[in-house]
Amino acid sequence: MTIGERIKQRRKDLGISAEELAAQLGKSPATIYRYEKGEIEKLPGELLEPLAAVLRTSPAWLMDWEQEQTAPEVRPITDSELKFALWGDAENVDDDDLAAVRQYAEFLKEKKRKQ
Repeated sequence: MTIGERIKQRRKDLGISAEELAAQLGKSPATIYRYEKGEIEKLPGELLEPLAAVLRTSPAWLMDWEQEQTAPEVRPITDSELKFALWGDAENVDDDDLAAVRQYAEFLKEKKRKQ
């Protein structure tokens, strides 16, 4: 499986659109699609960690450096992963900010479930 196929599989497993992934990484949706299709074969090193964080997996799995052939279990996102995914390396993010984000995420999930 290529890195593009892994990105697409993981994104779909998590229910994230290419547009959402692009926005979280500061890239265009076209760039995400090009990664997934293999049109861009070399993933920039500085994108690997943020991409793995958003996709809630390891850089090693994305790059096929691990022996495990399937994606890791989807698990709840940790506070540090959430901070990184939303604010980068934000040090001034407090527990109230994180609680508000999690509450809004639950609201959106419930809203989508009712549709």
